[in-house]
Amino acid sequence: MFGNTITASVSRILFGGLPAGTSAFPKILFVLNAIVSCIAFIAYFHQNFYAVYGLVTKARQYAPAAVRHKYAYLICAHDEETVVGNLIDSIKAQNYPQELMRIFVCADNCADATARIARERGAVVFERASSRKGKSYALDDSLKRIMKEYGEEGFEAVFIFDADNLLDRNYTEEMNKLFDLGFSVATSYRASKNVGANWVSAGSSYMFYRESALIHHSRSLLGVGTYISGTGFFVSMELIREFGGWPYHTMTEDIEFSVDCAQKKIEIGYNENAVFYDEQPETMKASCRQRLRWCRGMHECYAKYNIKNWKQTLRAGFSPVKFEMLVHVCPLPVVTFVWMFLYIALQAAGVFWLGKGELAHWFFRSVLPSAGITFAVLYAAAFFNAVAVVVRKHGSIPLPIGKQILYCFTFPIFMAVFLPLSFVALFKKVGWKKVPHTADVTIGEIAAAADGKGDRPVRRGKKRSRRIKII
Repeated sequence: MFGNTITASVSRILFGGLPAGTSAFPKILFVLNAIVSCIAFIAYFHQNFYAVYGLVTKARQYAPAAVRHKYAYLICAHDEETVVGNLIDSIKAQNYPQELMRIFVCADNCADATARIARERGAVVFERASSRKGKSYALDDSLKRIMKEYGEEGFEAVFIFDADNLLDRNYTEEMNKLFDLGFSVATSYRASKNVGANWVSAGSSYMFYRESALIHHSRSLLGVGTYISGTGFFVSMELIREFGGWPYHTMTEDIEFSVDCAQKKIEIGYNENAVFYDEQPETMKASCRQRLRWCRGMHECYAKYNIKNWKQTLRAGFSPVKFEMLVHVCPLPVVTFVWMFLYIALQAAGVFWLGKGELAHWFFRSVLPSAGITFAVLYAAAFFNAVAVVVRKHGSIPLPIGKQILYCFTFPIFMAVFLPLSFVALFKKVGWKKVPHTADVTIGEIAAAADGKGDRPVRRGKKRSRRIKII
């Protein structure tokens, strides 16, 4: 009797909106849709929790370090003559003892003046010509050379940067606080050099603002550790020696490294006060090419750690950061994206196969509007994350507040492009292709513009093309 009551209650909850006498086929689809929706909600709830948590908390402040440690700075550059010199200059301008710093540049299969410019700026240059293309192989070769040829210099950690980056003057001092606290790996706050170029660069910039100001920020405060994302992080030389270099060669070697750290219970730290600047793609074509590679790399990481080595993954045990990295790399967005259209199509087929009447009325009254509501909810969630970023960091985003708000509305559209790209990445072979870096900006120009003392020049190649006012 009690069992029958429960069954009837569940049935009313699940199928209360269905016409009486509905066949099993629409009911099965209805249940499957509810299951997929619940899984997606559980998997991604923490993302929106971080947005709320980030709104009500302040950046973590670290006490001054007891010791200033010695660091190597590694820049992997492929035809980056326009920007690499500015990065080297920003490293040399750090408020940190120069005798504790050494800059290395891997001129990776370069056909321009990258190597010459880096040498002129005082960097140690490794010129690499290899058929093994990609940043991961350049990292691996360079780190091995640093250990072999410069091991006696006693570097305690190595910073990894892309050639288009620039460092705030206090970057090393702030990151040194984390290393002094015992973090073997730590990342930093990624700001944008060209957020105001157009809605594409703004979307990419907001994506990284969100990652830094909400996700890394919240995970750091909650003590669950975070992940590295491409550039702007350090790894202790002890770990590099233990790994034998950089053995991560998927299309997203940074995420692969982060997944491995999660499995090995290596907590990745974060310091929001250590700021570096990054250039974002300004065309949708360049952005899609970049994101397609990221999506392919995520799929490769999921296959490597959760399919091929699932026993090792299970043996590593459960932790919040492991769960979040699993969600980060799993193709669940693709599954839900495909399922949403498949569900509508199958329900429509069932309706027209079984006949119209009440079932057809239910389809147009419930199924189609629910798809629209789903898109609206996803848009609202992305919009809320963008608003949370603006609320937290509006003072450091170099745009008038009106434009900051405007780009909150376009951000969900930018992020929605990930869904078809992730689907395509399941089947398309993706290679390494260069994303052009053309914003020839110095850290001094960024600092002057931020202080309201001038415009920030943005140059294309060797010519100044326009000046962008930072307000």
